[in-house]
Amino acid sequence: MKKTIIGGVTMFRNERNQVRSGWKIAAVTAAIVAIIIVISLIVGIVVNIKLLASHDIDLKTLKLTEKGMRVENYMNMVLLFIQEVVMIITPIFAWKIIMRSPLSHMGLDSFKRHIKELIIGLSIGAVSISVVFFAIVLSGNAKVESWIPHFSFDTIIYLFLFILVGFAEEIYGRGFIMSTLRQTRSVPVIVIVSSIIFALLHSGNSGIGILPYINLTLVGLFFAYIYLKSGNIWMCIGYHITWNYFQGNVYGFPVSGMDTKGIITTMYEKNNIINGGQFGPEGGLLVTVVILIGFLFVNIFYQNSNYDFLASEPDIKEEIDSE
Repeated sequence: MKKTIIGGVTMFRNERNQVRSGWKIAAVTAAIVAIIIVISLIVGIVVNIKLLASHDIDLKTLKLTEKGMRVENYMNMVLLFIQEVVMIITPIFAWKIIMRSPLSHMGLDSFKRHIKELIIGLSIGAVSISVVFFAIVLSGNAKVESWIPHFSFDTIIYLFLFILVGFAEEIYGRGFIMSTLRQTRSVPVIVIVSSIIFALLHSGNSGIGILPYINLTLVGLFFAYIYLKSGNIWMCIGYHITWNYFQGNVYGFPVSGMDTKGIITTMYEKNNIINGGQFGPEGGLLVTVVILIGFLFVNIFYQNSNYDFLASEPDIKEEIDSE
């Protein structure tokens, strides 16, 4: 007959003999950081050797020539792309190959089935940040220096970057972390922990502070709510992509503390809690209001949904045959 063996509760395993979700998340996070550091070191060493060979670094002052600074900027941009790719591949590899779970259990089921949700996510992300933009400008908390569209190389390259950012942060933050925390069987734990981790990911960004942390946590709760209601992360991905891209490369705001070149030029005459200052609109109260309104939209959109997040994956118990 079959006998179910449930290991004793330890700091590493829970009452169902599963490795605790915290250790899984810590391991994947450490792997992501380690891979990014190693790749960055390798790329940095190779680039600096080339700069030295081409005399684009002054050995006396260790300053870069104009050409050297361009090469360094290109290297930093390449590393940004690599960082996002690593953040996409590592959680998927861990989930699919190591944890042996289907991608549908981390919210990445059939794209064709959820293309409508992706499109709606793209739409409401663009509309939401547009509302924030016009509210900030019309209230006098920002000034558009030029309404004449200005396109540059950044207009295209950042589109691809923010597409990767949308996929990376949602696959890691919602897809992997929330799905791994499912084994806690506690929705509050799943939602709160994943949202706090999402906010902490931005700790090194310029202009970070109390209100930015609050808004980032609120955004995390918002995306978590979408996943809980829908069972997939496609709307989250879409919203994330256009929110970032329109915020920075369309309207010219800083994106979570990162400066970008917008199609139109928007400037702050004074930093305050409305425009978010150096961190950008995500550090301001208008984003707080818009995200809260977003909860209402999601609630209405998924009002007929009967998806049970905790029941979407059966408990995993170790069984052996015993005679």
